[in-house]
Amino acid sequence: MRTALITGVAGYLGSHMAKALKRNGWRVIGMDIRHTANQYLDSFYGGDVRSSSSLRNIFEQEEIDTVFHFAGRIEVGESVKHPQVFFDHNTNGTNTLLDEMKFRGIKKIIYSSTAGVYKPKKEPLRENDDVEPMNNPYAASKYAAELAIRHSGLNYVIFRYFNLAGADEELEFGEDHEPETHLIPKILQNLNNVQIYGDDYDTYDGTCIRDYVHVSDVADAHLAAADYLDDESSSIFNLGTGKGYSVKEIILFVENIVGKVDYTILPRRPGDPSSLTADITLAQKLLQYRPKRDIIDILKTAHEWEKNRDRQN
Repeated sequence: MRTALITGVAGYLGSHMAKALKRNGWRVIGMDIRHTANQYLDSFYGGDVRSSSSLRNIFEQEEIDTVFHFAGRIEVGESVKHPQVFFDHNTNGTNTLLDEMKFRGIKKIIYSSTAGVYKPKKEPLRENDDVEPMNNPYAASKYAAELAIRHSGLNYVIFRYFNLAGADEELEFGEDHEPETHLIPKILQNLNNVQIYGDDYDTYDGTCIRDYVHVSDVADAHLAAADYLDDESSSIFNLGTGKGYSVKEIILFVENIVGKVDYTILPRRPGDPSSLTADITLAQKLLQYRPKRDIIDILKTAHEWEKNRDRQN
């Protein structure tokens, strides 16, 4: 039985990943600064990846095969206000984890990075396209962590996510950030007061275009990446669908599901590129990555999860 450590396991992707790994026969160890009662964990450790002693405690007690490193800060706007916080969490935390992995002889890491590292362009982005980590401090901190991983001597898969969204089919886990900064949950949670940041971008309707990928498809890609690492391979992969949708299009899709959505236009946020969509050819070729769910599946599962959460509250 293979054993995985998931850092940031209490988070959105971490929760889904624990479920996917457990259902595929793994022993699953979780670590987070927040507690979670995730039923798919064999063991949970409270701790911070910036803490060598917290990591050492786990590695001394568990025989870890592969680390799924999701812990970090993700709020782009906050990173502009407090850049050093993001370098501390995202870059320093990754360096500390790499040091402890190397000391314990753990050789495989799967890292959650971001499409925000790319130099924006209208065409779908490929893994060898130019990066521009000065887009914002969040992107810069993630790219610095990427470089540390690539120079670590470990076997790695670095995933550059586009926009994860949706909930699992059983509605156990959905998108729930604190604070919530992602478009789809913000729309569903504020149907009478959606805020659109900018409608003067160089896009067909003036609002930002993004590539939305279902979180369960992303979890499946991570399972394939773990098998890929068994062959002592390393690579960077985009995870998206190859299709972009504008903010206004997403609102129209939501209206088809829930009814009228009211929105207001606000000024642009710093650091937001006009368009980010993925070329997923490499992941298709090497990981047999095939997203099974489209934008409507994403929105329907997200909406059902939000309704289910409201009933429970």
